[in-house]
Amino acid sequence: MNLLQLIQQTCNELGISPPNAVVSSTNQSIRQLYALLNRHGHDLSRQFEWERLDKEFIVNTVAFNIQATFTLGSPIVTTASTAGITTNFGLNGSNTTPFSTVQSVDSPTQFTMNMPSTIAGLQTVTMSQVAYPLPSDWLSQIPQTEWDRTNRWPMLGPKSAQEWQSFKSGIVYAGPRERFRIQGGLLQISPPPPNGLTFAYEYVSSAWVIDASGTSKQNFSADTDTTIFDDSLMIVGLKMRWLRAKGLDYSAETQEFGGLLATIKAQDKSAAKLSLSPVNGSIYLGTSNIPDGNWQAS
Repeated sequence: MNLLQLIQQTCNELGISPPNAVVSSTNQSIRQLYALLNRHGHDLSRQFEWERLDKEFIVNTVAFNIQATFTLGSPIVTTASTAGITTNFGLNGSNTTPFSTVQSVDSPTQFTMNMPSTIAGLQTVTMSQVAYPLPSDWLSQIPQTEWDRTNRWPMLGPKSAQEWQSFKSGIVYAGPRERFRIQGGLLQISPPPPNGLTFAYEYVSSAWVIDASGTSKQNFSADTDTTIFDDSLMIVGLKMRWLRAKGLDYSAETQEFGGLLATIKAQDKSAAKLSLSPVNGSIYLGTSNIPDGNWQAS
């Protein structure tokens, strides 16, 4: 069902005169149902890792060398051009202060670091992007999906605030594994990665509405919009919210909605086979899957 059909069906079940349009309606009852349905969809998005909201995101790391002039004890750095440098970049180079990042880009030829320089004069250093924006529709992270695909190992994290500050307060980068945390709408990475690494992770999208052209978005905004959620789940949930908003008894609708939600969650994706004697299944090569014998590298 599209938005108009969902509202019409809900109105019919509540004994309200159904509208011919929703988004353009000036009827206060229809406007209220419209607002409640958008709120309902947002809340449902956070209820579960819905398979249709499960998305993968790829990050390709960026790093490049520059020649820059440093002043010992000063955070100000001058260079021929600050093009491509943002506050999401960190400094990585021989004898440079570990974990120093760009605090501001002051002009086409000057930027300021967040810590004073420990080197002086003209130096060749690497500017590495250490913070990457999350997808615009990011709602929540799916844990343990963060991988460094270039090196084929999981990223270390997410690090807590305490772990992150402890790590960044060291005197050297503890590598080679990349550590991460999510902070300020950014995927923070340390140590500064080289250019061209590929990171991947999965997340829950907030784009639960689909418009007539098939584009996902985060709200109903046209009568022809549809949703990734089950029609009955939307209608029963909307009735429950409307009755509650009106100060009426909504206990029956709440019970119906809870049972329906549990059923739809159970049917939304495949389930793992449970074992009373589980074994590690994440080992790619080991004594469990390589036969005994004498092996010699060619």
